[in-house]
Amino acid sequence: MASEKDSKRDKENIDLVPAAGRPINRRQFGGLLLGAGASLAGWGVFQTAYAATTAAGGPKKGGRVRIALNSQGANDTFDGARALNPGDFIRCASIFSYLTRMDVDGKALPEVAESFESSANGKEWIFKIAKGIVYSDGSPLKMEDIVFSILRHQDKQVVSSAKQLVANIKAVRIDGPQTVVVELQEPDADIPVTLSTSPFTIVKSGTYDFSKPIGTGPFVVKEFTAGVRTICVRNDKYWKSGQPYIDEFEMFPIVDQVARANALLSGDVQMAIDIRGPSIAQLKGSATAQPFITKAPRYTAIQGAVNMAPANNPNLGLALSYLIDRERVLRTSLLGNGVIANDFPIISGSPYCNTALEQRKADPDKAKFYLAKSGVGNNRVPLHVSDASAFSVDIGQILQREATNIGLNLDLKKEPADSYWSAIVGKRPFFATTFNPRPTYNILLNLTWKTGAPWNFSHYSNPALDSLIDQARATVDEPKRIAIYHEIDAILHNSGALVLPAFINFVDGLSNRVKGLKPIPIAPMGGCFFTDQIWLDS
Repeated sequence: MASEKDSKRDKENIDLVPAAGRPINRRQFGGLLLGAGASLAGWGVFQTAYAATTAAGGPKKGGRVRIALNSQGANDTFDGARALNPGDFIRCASIFSYLTRMDVDGKALPEVAESFESSANGKEWIFKIAKGIVYSDGSPLKMEDIVFSILRHQDKQVVSSAKQLVANIKAVRIDGPQTVVVELQEPDADIPVTLSTSPFTIVKSGTYDFSKPIGTGPFVVKEFTAGVRTICVRNDKYWKSGQPYIDEFEMFPIVDQVARANALLSGDVQMAIDIRGPSIAQLKGSATAQPFITKAPRYTAIQGAVNMAPANNPNLGLALSYLIDRERVLRTSLLGNGVIANDFPIISGSPYCNTALEQRKADPDKAKFYLAKSGVGNNRVPLHVSDASAFSVDIGQILQREATNIGLNLDLKKEPADSYWSAIVGKRPFFATTFNPRPTYNILLNLTWKTGAPWNFSHYSNPALDSLIDQARATVDEPKRIAIYHEIDAILHNSGALVLPAFINFVDGLSNRVKGLKPIPIAPMGGCFFTDQIWLDS
């Protein structure tokens, strides 16, 4: 069980002090987050009940949990800068700690930083660091480590998915024995929640090799083979008293979704990521397991790499946009577990969703018009999909079926899951991508559509879009910010580089014995930050 100090801290969640020095609570601070990029979870559409994962009597110690992943590969890593899939995110959250942690509403809570506040001009964030934290090897956490852990993403020698997220950081400095200050070029109220995301693991200063990771997180590595297996055991030096509750966990891939669900139903695994199709109904009817559903703006889309033919022709992308039957995707592929989208990554219900844009529907005549305008004719158009991109095979098959009706020679290519993200995505003209939500839309757009962004797989470069994304982060006036996001929506909607038919709920599988898992609407399985919180009920 947690210590009295830990319990008090969890109960109060630490008051946060704004510029004027007046203490504010979490609800008020959530308003600040909305004021600079909008927390993804505060609009009602993402509320998810999780009473079934709690148990009377509180957490229990001991036991081993086996987790079936939907993908792994040779690039599996413990390096948060390069983390790309749920397995990576779980590994990082288990071995390392973070300055902040996200709650079920998508807001930042204190973690290694026991409190945080902003300066009067909004250009500084001051983090007070908890005392007594040590690494799994017994060495103490130093303020220099936190400075390094943030600034390493600006290092040209470091390959990092977070380079866009730290572009606004001017400096990180130590201010006293337990204080770190993040200096910004422009105000950004998203910094506390940004630092809770997977790239921002706290590592020892000078760490570049993650083959034998040492962190301050709840677990240590016992066994790891990329693409095959991860086994982690309890870190007895973990700074949260009484945690983790389980003794160890094992992760391994079961790429076939039916086999993955069957492994859960048989009791071979206790947690399974990404349950689909009839398997959802099987879990609902099971006496030993259940679906764990998190409503979130996750999406699978068809993207065009605009730096190569024929995807460099936006008319072809627009033809695909009018070819896809979104209602069929939602009804037959997602079994209703999602929301119709309109070819931009902001979900309906958000004030940043541009509802003035006409909702695209399957329209063969418009699809024919844009196909003719593209000049592609009968030339073969390859479309690459994979089980590594959730539901992309179904979406591709729906597109291919409709393509024959308008004379489009769409060649559907199903690629192996283990090499899909490294060998196909961004390296072929048309391909499927799946993106988990980010705490704010500004973070998502910076990572996926800004010029040169690590996950800008379309290689899309639009100075006007780049400027709007920057303006959205820095604009305080809410009506002005809404107008900026609506412009962003329109640019992506009309780009021809993105066919986004629907947003997809996370549907995972959970043994009835697993308790303590809470839905975090940025990733499957509690946002992948769960290994120190779950326990096994007898």
